[in-house]
This record gives sequence, C-alpha cells and structure tokens, in this order.
Amino acid sequence: MEFLVGIAVAAALVWGLVWCLQGDLVLGALAVVITGACLGAPFWKMELGPVPLTLDRLLLIGLLAAYAIQKRLGRTDPKPIGPADRWLGGLLAVLTLSFLLTGFPPEKLAEGSPLWRLGAGYLIPGFLYWVVRQSPMEHRVVQRIGAVLAALGLYLAVTGILEKTGQWWAVWPRHIADPKVGLHFGRARGPMVHAVSFGFYVTICLLAAGCWAWHRGRLVRLVFLAALPAFGTALLFCYTRSVWMGAALAGLVLIGLGLQGRVRIVALAAVVCIGAVAALGNLDRLIAFQREGSAAETAQSVHMRGAFAYVSWKMFLDRPVWGFGFGRFPEAKLPYLADRQTDLPLETIRGYVHHNTFLSLLTETGLLGLAMFLGLLAAWARAGWQLLRQPLVTPWAKAQGLFFLAALACYLPQAVFHEMSYLPHDQALLFFLAGLTVGLERTVARTLPK
Repeated sequence: MEFLVGIAVAAALVWGLVWCLQGDLVLGALAVVITGACLGAPFWKMELGPVPLTLDRLLLIGLLAAYAIQKRLGRTDPKPIGPADRWLGGLLAVLTLSFLLTGFPPEKLAEGSPLWRLGAGYLIPGFLYWVVRQSPMEHRVVQRIGAVLAALGLYLAVTGILEKTGQWWAVWPRHIADPKVGLHFGRARGPMVHAVSFGFYVTICLLAAGCWAWHRGRLVRLVFLAALPAFGTALLFCYTRSVWMGAALAGLVLIGLGLQGRVRIVALAAVVCIGAVAALGNLDRLIAFQREGSAAETAQSVHMRGAFAYVSWKMFLDRPVWGFGFGRFPEAKLPYLADRQTDLPLETIRGYVHHNTFLSLLTETGLLGLAMFLGLLAAWARAGWQLLRQPLVTPWAKAQGLFFLAALACYLPQAVFHEMSYLPHDQALLFFLAGLTVGLERTVARTLPK
C-alpha cells in the first residue's frame, strides 16, 4: 500500500511540475475556487498545526508556485494598472492595517476569527484576482470558463433537487447528507453545506451557462433551455430571500443591458409586473415563511436586522473614520446592547456576527474601509460596462462584460443580508470573475487606438 501511495505522490509531483510550467493559470484559479466550494474541509482535511490542510489549499499552493514560475519565464501577461487595481490595493491595505493595529485576538487562526476572515475572505480572493488578471486573455479561455461553470451549475442544481426530495443515495459528496455538517440542513445547500453559498453559485453558474450557450450552436441552446427548470427549482429549494433577490436583479440587468428596443421595454415591464404581483400577494409569507426552523424564528431573523442597523449606527457615530478594528464587531457591539433608548430587541443579536457586509465594514474599518470597498465594486462595474459599451470590442468580450455586471448585481443582495467574509468561497468566485473581466478590459484598452 505504501508503495502505491509513493507512486501516486510521485506521479502527482511530475504532473504538478508540468502544469506549473505550461498550465493555464485561469483554469487553475477556477479549480481552486470550485474545489474550495465543493470539496473543502467537510470533504477532507488533515490537521497540520494551526491551519488544516485541505484540497483547495493544496491547489492554492500549486497555483502560487505556477504563477511564480510562469511569471519568471515570461508567460504571464502583465497589464497596465487600472482604477480597479488601485481600489483593491487600497482596500487590502486598509483591512490589513486595521487588523494589525488592533492586535491579534486569542483565537488567532480559528474559523471565523479576524485573521481567518482577512485571509480567507479578502487576501486569498485578492491573490486569485491578480493571477487571473495577469494571465493572457483569449477567446478560448473565456469559453472554457463558461463551459466549466455551466457543468458545475447543472451538477449543483441536480444535487439540490435530490437533497430536497430526500434522495440521499444519489447525493455526492456524502457530507451533504450529514445534518451535523454546515448550516441550513433541510434546504438545498449543496456541497457548500450552506444555502446562501449554494444559491449564489447556482445563480452565477446559470448566468455563465446562458452567456456561454448563447454563443454556441442551436443544440447547446436547446440543452440550456431544457436545463432551466432544474436551475429554477434548485434556486427555489434553497429558501433564501437574498438569493432570490440576487437572481431577480441579475435577470433585470441581463434584460436591461442585453436586449434593445421594444423587446427590452416589454420584457422589463413583464418581469416587474409579475414580480410586484407575486411579492405583494405573498408579503407576509415572504417575511415569515418556514425554512429549517419555525416560522416565528424565521420572522425574528428578519426583524433582527433592525437591531444590527441601530447598533451599527451607534458604533459608527463613536468611531466614524477608522472604526473599531477589522474583525472586532462581535465583541465591540456588546456595550451597545444595553441601550434602552430604543424598543428594538438589541439583545437578540448578542450571539451573532454581523449580517451586512457594508455595515460590518463601516463599524470595523470606518468610512475609510467602506469607501474603499464601494470604490472597488464601482471600478469593477465600470470595467464590465467598458467591455459592454465599447463599440470596437468583439461580441464574446461584450458578453463577458454583461455576464459580470449581472453577477455583480447578484452579489449585492448577498452583501446586504450577509457578512460575505464569513463565506470565503463566495468571495473567491466574485474576485475570480472580477479578475477575468478587468484583465480582459485592460487587454482591450491597450489594443484600442488612443
């Protein structure tokens, strides 16, 4: 047995070296993202000191080595620094300084700790962004990304349906069927074992599949249309409002920017009317529908957001510029829960982390950190817009710009209702797509006439 393991390790090292020399860095970065989301710590991990070794971390180390080697050999494609790169650099600098100046907490590298959030939620996604951005941008690369995400989305959709219908024998990886692993057991949560991440990935994959299929042959389009019910059912079964909002907003972006003339007006009007009727007719059930807990608990989770907003406002008034330090909201909020000037149930949020990325950054890093994050999102949106609206850009590059704008629209509701640094694989996916879009926009910018 040891002999076979040795052969496998040797073969892996040889193939790893070959890939480091000649492999596609963009696909390598996507492999890190997908492996982390689907085959992360719940699937396999090895305890090695303070940081467990997982498959995605092994791939991340390989990607770092491959990038260093290919950069040394001149096989990367350095591009001019743009606004998005400056905003990202500023954000990472502010978050890191904010963390360092408030000292190391006792839990250090524990999951959910400030250092874990900084590394997994921002620094590693930032590295993936940079690797993808600095890679050569070609049509075949973007097409491969679309095909891989389409296949991933179909797998996730089928898995979510199997989960909800109780067909556990057909679900893989097996940790999905374990109610003790992850959160939201009873909803469609996929290998991420988290309904929000599952819904976000399904939506992004649906968008990618649509953009990819639209530029393929008729057969591929028919297959995509046939798969739409599976995608829609999986999104429904995740029972997550922010995911539904993100999917709806992404659809509006696709219609508003992808269609033209009367077709766009009619489609937008139809979607808005249908959505308004459905929302107004089921408002109470949307607020308090039952998921894995009772309806009362679900309604309480909605009303807790008012308490989060109130406490965040009070904390901001005390430290508006620099905040309380990155990762410090869980303990810094405690004195504010004794405020009796409001009828809001402030004590209900005592044991919770923040539920809003923007307010979390505001309280922890002040106006400076929030401004950097908003500037980064705006710069990313501008890069997508430049690809979409530049008349000399090829159709496939325009499609990438439209796809990213829709993906960013899907991300925004998640950031409003969740602290996304606690969902690092979602952050990694967004930063990966941003790197692809910015890299393509920078490539186009240097080829256009001055």
